Order: sequence, then C-alpha cells, then structure tokens
Amino acid sequence: MGQAKGLGRLLWSGEHWIAYLQDDAGSATGSVSLYHAYHSPAGEGTVAFVATPRLAALCTDNRALAEFARDRLVVRGISPIDPDATIVDAILERTGDVLASPGWTIEAGDHALSVDWSDIAAPIVGPQTANASICFTILYFAGAGRIVEDGLAIPGRAYPRDAWKKTLGRPMSSFCFALAETMLES
Repeated sequence: MGQAKGLGRLLWSGEHWIAYLQDDAGSATGSVSLYHAYHSPAGEGTVAFVATPRLAALCTDNRALAEFARDRLVVRGISPIDPDATIVDAILERTGDVLASPGWTIEAGDHALSVDWSDIAAPIVGPQTANASICFTILYFAGAGRIVEDGLAIPGRAYPRDAWKKTLGRPMSSFCFALAETMLES
C-alpha cells in the first residue's frame, strides 16, 4: 500500500492558550502563553511561558518540551513573553468547560496561578496564523479573562491585538486559545 501524499512532515500538534493583560495605559500587566502538546519531538506535556509581577519563567511538566517550545513554537517579536526565561518544574492542569469557562492552573514552586477565559465566541476554523508553518487550527477568542497569582487577581483586561490583523483582517482579543493546532516542519 502506497503512502498518501500530505502537506508536509508533522512537527507538533496540540493546544495553544494565550492570556495577555494590559492596563488602561496600554502597558502589559501579566501574560501566559501555554502549549499543551499531544505530538512533538520532545513528547507530550505542557509548558507555560509566564510573565507576572511575581513570576517570570517557563513552567513545565516536560523540560525537553519547554526547550522545544522555546526554540520552535514561539514567534519572537509577536508575543509579550520572554522565551529565554528560566525553566521551572510545575504542575499544570486544565479546568472548566472549553465552550463556556475554560481555564488552567499552574503550580510552580511557591507560586500558584489560575488563568481563565470567558465570553467565548464561536470558533474560527483553519486560518493561516502568524506562523506560516501552522497548517490547521481551531481558534476561539474570548471577550474577557483573568490571571490570578497567589490568590490575587492581576490588574488589567483583555485587549484587541494588532497581531491578528495580517491573518484575520482586524485586531482580535488577547485572550484566545487554539485547539488542534498543527504545525509542519518548515
């Protein structure tokens, strides 16, 4: 039996969760960019790029995946995260209902974070994203969300990000998530 011709060689597939807050002056107050991998050269697992008042780190349950995400998944210059932050071991768990109130908890050392997305819009299926290697995704944008660090809500709000203009024609929310994100070798 012959091999079917595909679009290319699979690099990674999983979920990408984005939560970026800013204050009324437009300054970043907290951000989380979380990758939950089902398939990657570094195996399965979760890594969260965290930049909050008390924690700046790559929180992960798979250190090899954190290195892979830092080197291959982050689109530098588009996200307000530091891909060179220190890698720390963490416990990361998804919570809630993906269609109404999804969230993640992150326990890293003495820090506990919870992130949630609310006011979820209908999904957008399969557009090209800021990374040309991504061949498929299911994008959900949230009208609101929050990041709670060590029991205190980080001030700020979701905001329209210009990074979405190129692919979707207009700014879209800084709180969003991609399910079934699939990236090919470039």
